[in-house]
Amino acid sequence: MSIAILALLAAVQTGSPDTVRLSLAQALDRARVANPTLQAERAEARAASALPLDASRAFLPSVRVEITGVRTTDPVAVFGLKLRQAAFQSQDLALDALNAPAAYTGYSAATTVEQPILAPEGWFGYAAARRAAAARTAGAGRAAGATTFLVTRAYWDAQLAAARLAALDTALAAARAHAQQAERMQAQGLVTGLDARLARIRAAAVEVQQLAASADAENARAALAAMLALPDSEPVTLTDSLATSEPVEAPACPGSGCSVADRGDVRAGRLGAAAAGLGVKVAWAAQLPEIAAFGTLAQHSTSAAFGGGSGDWTIGVGVRWSILRGLAGPGDVRRAVAERDAAAARAEATERQARVEGSAAERKLAAARASVVVAQRAAAEAAEALDQARLRYRTGAAPITELLDVQAAATNATLDLLAARRDALVAGAALNFAYGVNDQ
Repeated sequence: MSIAILALLAAVQTGSPDTVRLSLAQALDRARVANPTLQAERAEARAASALPLDASRAFLPSVRVEITGVRTTDPVAVFGLKLRQAAFQSQDLALDALNAPAAYTGYSAATTVEQPILAPEGWFGYAAARRAAAARTAGAGRAAGATTFLVTRAYWDAQLAAARLAALDTALAAARAHAQQAERMQAQGLVTGLDARLARIRAAAVEVQQLAASADAENARAALAAMLALPDSEPVTLTDSLATSEPVEAPACPGSGCSVADRGDVRAGRLGAAAAGLGVKVAWAAQLPEIAAFGTLAQHSTSAAFGGGSGDWTIGVGVRWSILRGLAGPGDVRRAVAERDAAAARAEATERQARVEGSAAERKLAAARASVVVAQRAAAEAAEALDQARLRYRTGAAPITELLDVQAAATNATLDLLAARRDALVAGAALNFAYGVNDQ
């Protein structure tokens, strides 16, 4: 029975030349660059990585360029424009010229440089932004680990569905062969027509299962293709098979060397708590003054910006301090303290849950591996029992019901072995996921 399924699966996996052939490693490689959910997570992490750049204004100088052109009859504006352009004449002091000047045109170009000297709110804000960006990057790493696990599970689900379909195909062929054998023996007067009828009934039951398994196999393959961003119309052949006697591959993270500290969500929780702690300092620093130096270089002209005329410069130091903003300052501090405490509690809860999941994954993997051994023994026993049942029926030592029951038991044993191998492989991937092996 198992040999027949192996042969059938090998024939199916040969595929056509235009078929995409994917091993599990190839599927994972494709998922890391094409999975839409993972790409969205990484894009959001890239967006968060720009937060420190925005907060760098607390350290780095800012440069502002302004170019203006006006035409006005406003007395104050005309007076100021002429002074800036060094175009003021004695006749401009006449009362009529001062009170009702003619329309005047002026252009100005100014470059202002501001360099923070003391900006405590910005300093702490920059540090908080860096940790928040790192937390988001760690979260994207956790998404990569989740994608690896989900694709691995989907890959083996698709292979299990295909193997189940192959097993039921073999079982259906065997049931039909039993019916034909019973019909031949009936023609020889060795059995009654009841044997053939029972065999056909069993074949019909297996055919119903086979039809459902065919739909399940297509659905499983489509689910995997969606994770890999493959077109629905593109045929895919999965080359790593469940139908093998080789032992289940050990996961990349053995129990003695695993640590939940490698998990992306644990790292993100710690970094988020650190960012929230700095948020408290930001709230306190907002109550302090800011000091900055500045300098402006300007050019004024009657014809065009930078078109001659007069220039001037200004340098200085400024202090900005919001001494009293009602109760907004204390409120900001209280809110930041609460957010820090919440972030710390969430980080601790995440780490505790990670340890629970790691221990559970280790136990599940141990149980799954043991199940593979039990299922292998049962499948071997079922194969021998089927050979004996065929011989007993052929020689008239047993009724057809015994052969059909043993055939069903052999099919179930084969399916149980395939399911046990799938569970062991998925359990290994789940252990890696629980300890963040692939959180990159």
